[in-house]
Amino acid sequence: MTRFQSQRNIFPMTYRIYIDESGDHSFRGLNNPGRRYLGLTGVVFQKTDYDPAVPLALEALKRRHFLVDIDFPPILHRRDILERRTNFWVLRDDTRNRAWENDLLNFLGSCPMQVFTAVVDKRARIENYGDAVTNPYALALADILDRAGSWLGSRENGAADVLLESRESKNDSALVEAYDRLRMTGSFSLSPEQFKAVYPLESLLFRSKHHNVAGLQIADLLATDQKTLTVEEAAGLSDSRVGAFGQRLNRAIAGKVIPQLGRRFLQ
Repeated sequence: MTRFQSQRNIFPMTYRIYIDESGDHSFRGLNNPGRRYLGLTGVVFQKTDYDPAVPLALEALKRRHFLVDIDFPPILHRRDILERRTNFWVLRDDTRNRAWENDLLNFLGSCPMQVFTAVVDKRARIENYGDAVTNPYALALADILDRAGSWLGSRENGAADVLLESRESKNDSALVEAYDRLRMTGSFSLSPEQFKAVYPLESLLFRSKHHNVAGLQIADLLATDQKTLTVEEAAGLSDSRVGAFGQRLNRAIAGKVIPQLGRRFLQ
């Protein structure tokens, strides 16, 4: 029996894609590399692999390293971890931080998932399209769903639903509208019929951070370093650099990123 045990799937879709972002969709301050790029990372799990093993393993990981109140569980959020806020203050101790990082990388390396990332160069999009520029979040979402959909289409019973972290209600509504258009028009390589076959649910699913969704926390932990690596790989762009831990993280999940399909840079 593997570390991540399976159970009978009681949900209508065989797969679920959890998506989180790094950066924002605004077009302000684009000369700042920290604001220039929006990255979305989606992690795809087969539900029988994910439930209950992955959430249970993630909660066990938290309990090994942090103080946990059952009614207020720590939510893994990259910025809070880096800034040692809330439950993560214990990581100010170098020994505890090294143990946490090693356990986290082992956990991520063991996750039965596929990882897809789309990065939008917002400055280039404005220069190329002007007033006709599309919402970068919607563009990145369409690209991830297209590539993940191509992969899912090659799998037996490869139908998925899509779960995103809820943002402001106005932004959520814009993404639902973009998703509805994809179902009507198709995506870059999927016809409307193919898109609906892979994504049968008529709308997106949303959960907030406080819902403690394991898949969204995993996507959050991966999004920034996968975005930065995607920018590094883009020809002629060197204003982002993956840090030492980010390099280890990207190596840990490298086998879950399909070559030529797992990451894309959009200008």
